[in-house]
Amino acid sequence: MTDQPPMTPYGSARDLPSVMELEQQIQASRLLGFLLPRNQRKEIKRLHDEQRRITDTVDAFYALLGPRNWVFTGDLQLDDIQAAIATADPNEAEQRLVEYYQSDDRILFPLRQLNRFAEMRPRMPLLQKALIDYEAGRYYSTVLVLLSVMDGFVNELNTAHRKGLHARAPEDMVAWDSVVGHHLGLGHAHQSFIKSYFKTDTSETTELARNGIMHRTLVNYDNVIVATKAWNRLFAIADWADSRKIQAVPVERPSTFREVLSRCHEMRVNKIRLEQWKPHVHDKSSFAEDPSEVVTICTDFLERWRKCQWGPLGQHFIQFGSTQRPLGELAEEAKDLYRQFTLEEWDILRVRHVGAAVAHADVKVTVNSEPHQADLRWVRIDETGEVVMEWKPGRWSLSPYGPTIFLKPEP
Repeated sequence: MTDQPPMTPYGSARDLPSVMELEQQIQASRLLGFLLPRNQRKEIKRLHDEQRRITDTVDAFYALLGPRNWVFTGDLQLDDIQAAIATADPNEAEQRLVEYYQSDDRILFPLRQLNRFAEMRPRMPLLQKALIDYEAGRYYSTVLVLLSVMDGFVNELNTAHRKGLHARAPEDMVAWDSVVGHHLGLGHAHQSFIKSYFKTDTSETTELARNGIMHRTLVNYDNVIVATKAWNRLFAIADWADSRKIQAVPVERPSTFREVLSRCHEMRVNKIRLEQWKPHVHDKSSFAEDPSEVVTICTDFLERWRKCQWGPLGQHFIQFGSTQRPLGELAEEAKDLYRQFTLEEWDILRVRHVGAAVAHADVKVTVNSEPHQADLRWVRIDETGEVVMEWKPGRWSLSPYGPTIFLKPEP
C-alpha cells in the first residue's frame, strides 16, 4: 500500500463521495418517477429515508461525542447507536456507548474481522489477550497492548516508507469515502493521540493520549473509558486502512440505479428477517429426524478429532479473509493444538442458536480418559471470510478452536 497525499476532512457524512453519488441517482430517479411502477417508487422513498437516517445518525454522533474523540466506525450498529445518542448529555451518551461495546460480542466480531489484514494476523493473539483483560477489568493492560498493536500495524502498511501511527500527522489520518474521515473523526481524535506531555500528571484521564501514556507522564489511565476508546480507535484505524486500499484501486464503473435499488431491497429483506429471527435450541431428541447443519458439521469435527485427522480437523477452524490458508498449514496447527488431547468418546447434547450467525454446541466428551464438557462455538462465514446470517450462503466454522479454551472438566 502506497502513502496517499493528505485529504480534506468531510464536513458531514452527506459529503462522502458514495453518499453524494447515491443522492444524485435518487434525485434522477425521482425526476422520472412517473415512469416507474408504484412499488419501485416506494422503494426509492425508503432508500432515500434510510440514507438520510444513516447520515443524520453519523453527524449527530460526531456532534455529541466527536469532541470527546470517539470515532464512528463501520462496525457500529445503527439502531443501537441511535439509542445511545438519544440524549443531549455527552456524559450519558459516552456511558451508553461504553455499555454498547461491553455487550453482545460488540468487540469480538470486528476484532475477528481484522484477520482480513495480513499485517494484523501476527498480532491477533495479543488482541485476543487484550480482550480477555478488558472483560476482566484490567484496563491498563488493554490500553498498552492496543496502543502497541496500532503502532505496529500502521508501521507495516507501507514497508517501503515505514511510519508508525504515533508518527502520523492528523491530516494523514483522514479516510477517503469513509465515516471515519468526518472532520470530527479519526483525524480530529489523532490530535489528542499524539499531543505531547512533559510533566507527570496523576489526575485521571479519559483520553487515549498515546504520547503521555507511553512516555509515562500520564499515569492514571486505568479506566473503562480509555480502554474502550482504544478498541474504538483500533477499529477506526482498520476502516482508515481499508479506505486507503480502496482509494488506490482504479475507479470502477459506477453502480446503476437498478443495482443500487436491488442492493437496498436485499438489505431491507435481511433486516426484516433479522428482526423476525428468534434464539432457539435443538435438543438431542431432534437430531435423528431433523439434524441441523450445525449438528452435521460438529459431528464431522468431533470424528476428525477422534481419528487424529489433522488436515480435515483444521479445515473447521475459522478463517477470515478471502485467502484461505493452505491445508498443510491448517493440519500443522491442528496437530500442535490437539495431539495432547486424545478424544475417546463424545456426545452432542444440544445446539443453541444464540444469534443469526452464532450457534453453541454443548458436547460431553472423554479426553485423556477424563470426562469433560465442551462449549463449541460455531460462527457462519461466507467465501470472503465475512460473518453472514444463517440463511445466507456460507459455512459454520469453529471459533475459538483451541481445546484449552472450550474444554471444561465435569463438576
